Amino acid sequence: MSKYELSKDDEDYWNSSEGHSFSFDQNNESDNVFGISKTGTAQLRAGISTINSPTEPSSSYLTPESVDLTFKPLLAIIPEPVLTIILTADNRHLLPDKSNIVNPSVTVRRILLGQSYSLENYKSLSNKTSLLDTAIASGNGNAVLIITLFIIKTLKPALSQKILMERPDALNVYVHYLSTRFQVNEVTDLLMMQGRLVDAALKTLAITIKNTRDDGRLLQKLIKCYKTQFINLPEYKESLFVNNFIKLLEWKIALNSGGVKNLGNNSVLDCLKYICENNWNISQDAAVSPAKIFANQHDVTPRQYQKTVLKTRVSVQAWDDVHNILLSKGWLGSEKLQSSLPIEDILKILHQGQAPTTIIEKFLKYVDNMRNRLQLAKNYGCNRTVVEILGLLGDRTALLEYKDTLSPQSDAYFLAEKTLSSLTIRWKS
Repeated sequence: MSKYELSKDDEDYWNSSEGHSFSFDQNNESDNVFGISKTGTAQLRAGISTINSPTEPSSSYLTPESVDLTFKPLLAIIPEPVLTIILTADNRHLLPDKSNIVNPSVTVRRILLGQSYSLENYKSLSNKTSLLDTAIASGNGNAVLIITLFIIKTLKPALSQKILMERPDALNVYVHYLSTRFQVNEVTDLLMMQGRLVDAALKTLAITIKNTRDDGRLLQKLIKCYKTQFINLPEYKESLFVNNFIKLLEWKIALNSGGVKNLGNNSVLDCLKYICENNWNISQDAAVSPAKIFANQHDVTPRQYQKTVLKTRVSVQAWDDVHNILLSKGWLGSEKLQSSLPIEDILKILHQGQAPTTIIEKFLKYVDNMRNRLQLAKNYGCNRTVVEILGLLGDRTALLEYKDTLSPQSDAYFLAEKTLSSLTIRWKS
């Protein structure tokens, strides 16, 4: 047989064989899985069932009729895990397509569990509103926000606003979302459409203050906010707050323009403290002093004013000012305490400011209750006052015990000896 005839016979065999495994001339890739046709996987499954043992192979399965060959068992050629994958891939196209199923409960549950989800199939208005209602019923703000944003993106503004107006819970979640993004106009429009004028004004104020660092820009925005929203709400305390805030910013800007220290975001009381430290002696008249004028302009309460002023003057050891702040002249030239602060608070401020003992003792006498005065005198180390009070109480035993704690040769020690030897005191013990 010639070499040409052998080559021709080989070509006829491969072109006529029913069991050929692969040909580059084939162009049906979609019908093959791992080199085996999908239609043949059924035969594969049937072939597996006919395999009884490695020594009893099937004589008809995938065997070319023109070739007499002995085949090994199929599982000996293809590992079982690989064969399982092939069969599974063949059956995959038989599974029902669930991608077009619209089920709000399932979708919301997948959102809550952090699983993958799709909102593309919610195309009708009823499906979208049902999905939103399901999210609201779940009580999860993130789910409500996700679906709300989806509705706003896929519906006309008028329709999406109508849906939100009918669902206050979803509206509140969306308003909070807009607030975090500092979208003032959108927040104001939504709340005013609902008739919530006060809420709209407060939201605008909060966003404006939080998002504006420069005092000049903040002043302009607050003036606009006051004129457009708060001017119609005079009965609310927030209107007074905005008005005072505007005055404070004007004062700060004027102060900064003069080359003085930048007070930044300091509060009203911090600014009052600054005035007390730097402009206290500008006017001797308390009624027209810079601190008093500032306090009146910004509705600082008498208690806040006196506490701030007292702390400031104590911190700079201005004891004459402390005297003038707290005491006033009474009948016949006597002094009386004139303060909005409790005497206990005054003594605490003096002690924390390291006031001299003589200053603290001066104000201890304004504590009405004798037992309280005694305890405060002990707390603040006013030994002379303790000795005087024990003498007034006639408690000889307590005075003797306290004398033992005093330093010999001290003024309080000599006063204790003098008190103990007094013949005018009626001792109770």
